[in-house]
Amino acid sequence: MLQTFSSIIDFDVQTKSIRGAINPLANQVAIMSSYYNKKKGVKSRKLLHHAKYVNEICYELIKFAREVAKEHPDVEYELNQACNRTCDVYNVMKMKIEGDDKHDSAGTIIDIAKQLINNVARILIVTDSADLILIDKTIEDVKQCLKAVEQSIEICAFDEIFQKLRSVMDVLMKQIASRQMDLLDSQKKDELGLVRSMWMRCKERLYTSSRVAIVHPELDSGVTNRNLVLQEISDSIKKLQALIKGRSSSESQSKAGILASCFEEFEVSVIFANKMKRDQQNLLQNNLAIIIKEASSIADSASTREERQQNIHRLCKDCEMLLNVLIHSNPDCNNDKHIEKICSTTGQLRHYLQLATLDHIVDFYFLPYIPFQWLYSISAEGAKDKDQLKESEHEMVQHVLNLEMIARMACSLSVESYHNKVVRFAIANIANLVRQVVFATRSLANQPKSELIKHNMDVYKKAWSKELNNLVEAVDEITPVTEFLYISISHAKENVELISQILEAEFSYQNENNGGEKNWADLDQTVDALINRTLRVLSVIREERRKVVDERYLANDPVMGRCQHLAKYALTETKKLCDEIVKEGKPKKDALKKRANDVVSQLCKLQIAFSKATTRCDAYIESFYAECDTTEHELNRNAMSIAVDKPLQSCLKICAILKVIVSNVKSGDCIQHWPVVIQKLKELNTETSGLDFCVRDIVTNGRSSAVKSDLILEYSSKVVECSRHSLTVAMKDMSHYVCYGEVFVSLLSSAKTIIINIPEIYKGCMLFNSKRKKVFKK
Repeated sequence: MLQTFSSIIDFDVQTKSIRGAINPLANQVAIMSSYYNKKKGVKSRKLLHHAKYVNEICYELIKFAREVAKEHPDVEYELNQACNRTCDVYNVMKMKIEGDDKHDSAGTIIDIAKQLINNVARILIVTDSADLILIDKTIEDVKQCLKAVEQSIEICAFDEIFQKLRSVMDVLMKQIASRQMDLLDSQKKDELGLVRSMWMRCKERLYTSSRVAIVHPELDSGVTNRNLVLQEISDSIKKLQALIKGRSSSESQSKAGILASCFEEFEVSVIFANKMKRDQQNLLQNNLAIIIKEASSIADSASTREERQQNIHRLCKDCEMLLNVLIHSNPDCNNDKHIEKICSTTGQLRHYLQLATLDHIVDFYFLPYIPFQWLYSISAEGAKDKDQLKESEHEMVQHVLNLEMIARMACSLSVESYHNKVVRFAIANIANLVRQVVFATRSLANQPKSELIKHNMDVYKKAWSKELNNLVEAVDEITPVTEFLYISISHAKENVELISQILEAEFSYQNENNGGEKNWADLDQTVDALINRTLRVLSVIREERRKVVDERYLANDPVMGRCQHLAKYALTETKKLCDEIVKEGKPKKDALKKRANDVVSQLCKLQIAFSKATTRCDAYIESFYAECDTTEHELNRNAMSIAVDKPLQSCLKICAILKVIVSNVKSGDCIQHWPVVIQKLKELNTETSGLDFCVRDIVTNGRSSAVKSDLILEYSSKVVECSRHSLTVAMKDMSHYVCYGEVFVSLLSSAKTIIINIPEIYKGCMLFNSKRKKVFKK
């Protein structure tokens, strides 16, 4: 048995380049070890040949390391020392290979070869550290440039310094990119990617905010804005230095949410709760206490609806009570029903927590840009009302805090570790940006006519829009679409009820001056909430449909058609009626009620259409996999009793091809996999035609009734026809098929027909072949 890489190399190899250089040598040593085991310690000619090959490659690597040492004085001494030690081992190895000493066993040569490879690995690691020293030097240059940017007081000097900073950062980004490509650790690669993206995000903000700070030194907000950008860049540079030294941030690790992990651990451990020791039972109770604490926090949040709040608190109490009963129960008794009840209760609790989280997402994420737009509009007018400016700033910061809280809430319940990491990064980015935005708007409020400050604000406006989109998309990735639609429609119904209540209250009073304006403002705000909530639903559905339907065929998609109709007619008419009531005072109360109810009705129909479009193929796929497993089991069972022949090989190959086709059709981005589907369908066509030819040959030369012959030939013809039909459908213009899912259903239906008929064909081949009939009887 060949030795593994880790059993030969004693060092922790972190880069692809080092592993690529060492791998051939490690493979040679592994082969030498296999010869050693076969020859029982005797030096064979093949073993010496491999040892000589290892020695030659090591000599070339030593020469390369000597040249690197001359170019990098920082590692010259350490690298030369490693080379000298390796040369000593190399000379010993050379003597053992060329010498005729019979006392030198193969085991001795293999041990020396391993020692030589480990010394070479040390050389490569020291050589790799030279690259890290270069990155460290570039980082020091960046720090000096950042310090110079902070101390700049003239525009001309600043432009020169910033140009130097940009060129030094470009060099650093290239070094980081090269290092990122070479690393084996995916977590460190992601962290280096974040450092690179930081510079792409911050460089324009740093340039414009620094110019504002230099031109308007009297504005404290401008200087603070510049310093915040410099702080963000400096923090990223510190993280980069920590990464180079081998330290990784725990915050960037991919992991499931706190609640999701606690639920999983609890449900696994609760089975043995009454048989555990006291310490383990305490850990289980602590785990449940964490769940109850987090659940209570979500239940008591502002947007959680009353019904869900009561259910969450009730289920928390039930879980605690059921666990106490289980822990104190008799270990010898059968507690399966009680354990099942606990698991059922925790499942319900998780479901209600997910719905409560969606309450917050639906309430806060459908209008995430409004606070910024309000703050920007007030700042653009100048600091006329400082109290209003402070209020809008507070509203902006509070809104971002809510978005962060809800994003973390969604992460805690999500098991998608990668998407959780993306959400955490988006939260960190927007938390850094919000303070910069506040100070940029203060500068704009103090100098609303300054073109420089306006340009700076435009840069921040663009950055804010981008980061907010990233956060919304990241949260959407960990949000289940079905539940999101259900909660969105539920909240839309609440808006409709509120619209009806406002209309009834308004038209019941004859005196319009008595609180009329407030009610009209409430009506306008509620109608806007209904419209924006619906637009958010349409946006999510469009994004989901784009994952499975090619952009060219979206126009004919019925789900997209319903989205367009809802946006174009229902929402437009609703807003028009609201404006007529609020601005013109027209008595169109019933019309607005009807139109608002119509919006909710169409949302429900859209939900049904979307659900059908997404689940239609799933039913076919589940049915196909069941049939495919049955067919393969039957074919393999026959293969055990009969010699494997051409029909059986063809049948098994057809099953394998169909599985590949269906797995590609099932995937989310099936349009991208379509060339693979077509290629496999061509293979399927060839295989089914070959099977049909074989079946006809067996039927012609076999002995059986004409009825059975016709039946077997009919099965075979049906299989060939289905495979040809599938290929024809897939090769056609898919504008009609994709939008209705017909092409997927057609392919899966054909695949299912083939799978069902394959066993019948094979049984027929067995019965028609007279020789096989005798073997089968035996």
